[in-house]
Amino acid sequence: MRLQQGISLLEVLIAVLLLKVSVLGALSGQLYARQLVTEATQRTQAAAMAADWLNRMQAAGSPNISFSSQPVADCMSASPCSPDDSAAWLHQQWQSQWFQTPSALANAGYCNTVSDGQLQLTIHWHSRQLLSQTASTESCAGAEADFSVSVQASL
Repeated sequence: MRLQQGISLLEVLIAVLLLKVSVLGALSGQLYARQLVTEATQRTQAAAMAADWLNRMQAAGSPNISFSSQPVADCMSASPCSPDDSAAWLHQQWQSQWFQTPSALANAGYCNTVSDGQLQLTIHWHSRQLLSQTASTESCAGAEADFSVSVQASL
């Protein structure tokens, strides 16, 4: 009886195949974990944006908040602003801070409503698309997005 010395080519191929499958499985897990981290970062960014907006609107204290696309007077000047003007100015400051600087949200937009002293803000965005951001105040019902965060508070 002859003793076998070394390993056969078939054994080597099977070992390489098992190694390849295990490495691909590990890479797949890494990609999925990265996707989850990205989505969590986006949700955190949206929650921070929403909390900032609600804090600004509550600070204004105006029960009749209206948002216009027209520039409003600077409320940091010496003359005091009315609560309505202050709310509009704070909203425009929020909008320029969050939507004209790069953030973690791709193609982000928002819609807000104020009724009976209740403020509601919904921020929507696409997840894995690297698109330019647009500040959108269109109806949230018509907004197509991968994710959204909605917050509500009272004045």
